[in-house]
Amino acid sequence: MTAFSAAAPRLLPCWEAHVDIAPAQTNGPGPFGNRNVVPIIGGRFAGQIAPETDEPVVFCGVVLPGGFDLQRERADGCKELEAIYHMQTDDGITVEIRNLALLTYDAAGKLHYARCRIFAEAPAGRMNWLNERVFVGSLEVVRPQEQVLIRSFVLV
Repeated sequence: MTAFSAAAPRLLPCWEAHVDIAPAQTNGPGPFGNRNVVPIIGGRFAGQIAPETDEPVVFCGVVLPGGFDLQRERADGCKELEAIYHMQTDDGITVEIRNLALLTYDAAGKLHYARCRIFAEAPAGRMNWLNERVFVGSLEVVRPQEQVLIRSFVLV
């Protein structure tokens, strides 16, 4: 196992999730901007647990239907996202994901910046490592209104 270093944090790829979504449901204006809900209807993920160690563990599975992405379209043109969904490994372990993202757009309306802070909650046991790390990520639209790609990185 690699020893903890307080000196130089670094990012290592951890997992990628292709998340299938349904079209956004518009819920109108609120005090912090226009509100939307994007249903999460499925998907797949694959990656490694403990990529900083000498023995990383491969894990993969499905994104379960039933999650959602709350979106706020701010007056300054930025979009804040708060997604909650579950990933289930091929051997049946369910991990809850909470993803807080900030998206910005250029003058032409093209996505310019899409970064997030990811919180993972796993049951005790072989997935417990997920409860003990800090994750950040990126978001990419694969197919508008159909699928996004979340890339997760662990801060070690």
